[in-house]
Amino acid sequence: MLKLRNAFLVLGLLSLVSVAEASPIVLTGDHFTVTYESTQTGLYKQGFMAGSLDTVYFQPNAFTALSSGSQVSTQSLLNLTFTIDPGYSFAGLSFTERGNYFLLNGGAVNVSASVQQANSASPLLSLTPGSPLSSTGRSTPWELTGAVSLLDLGAQQTLTIMLDNTLFASSSGPGLGFIQTTYAGFQVVTRKAPASVPEPSSVALVLIGMVAAVLIGRRKVRIPLRGARL
Repeated sequence: MLKLRNAFLVLGLLSLVSVAEASPIVLTGDHFTVTYESTQTGLYKQGFMAGSLDTVYFQPNAFTALSSGSQVSTQSLLNLTFTIDPGYSFAGLSFTERGNYFLLNGGAVNVSASVQQANSASPLLSLTPGSPLSSTGRSTPWELTGAVSLLDLGAQQTLTIMLDNTLFASSSGPGLGFIQTTYAGFQVVTRKAPASVPEPSSVALVLIGMVAAVLIGRRKVRIPLRGARL
């Protein structure tokens, strides 16, 4: 009986640990919030909100690809849900990713990033370097950046997106290829939602009601009371 009780205790503790590991994390920005599951960050690690309160960013320290032979790749997914506060709307969303790379004796590296809306077949952004990452003999920075317009976002108040990022490294002979991501951030631009304008039909109904009330009031004033002297 004691062993059985201990077994149930262990299972209970494991379930609590599992729930704690999968708990949602919420970051509060300027007129919006960002939510993600703690188990979904992968190589990106913990997220932060910038001091300007308009950018959520990650600073991975182990998102790398290293090759001293055949091609290798490292991929990581990140799911984020952006919720705009009532009274505001999306005005734009931009993504920036930075890192550095190192090449030696025929090494090669590359990087690609795709930002896609949940349940959508076409990505919002598909990013690759504008020029080859080909500097050799020293650590060289690289950057990907792109923006999503208001037209692409529509009138949504909540947007769930997935970042699919892959680092590639390859080399031949004594070559070496190394690349890493050190920063990934989403900047959210919001604007105050315009005040709602009444429909023309609603305005007309209100005016008709006001005129009818005035006419009825005047009619009651003109009708003499019974017993009153004329």
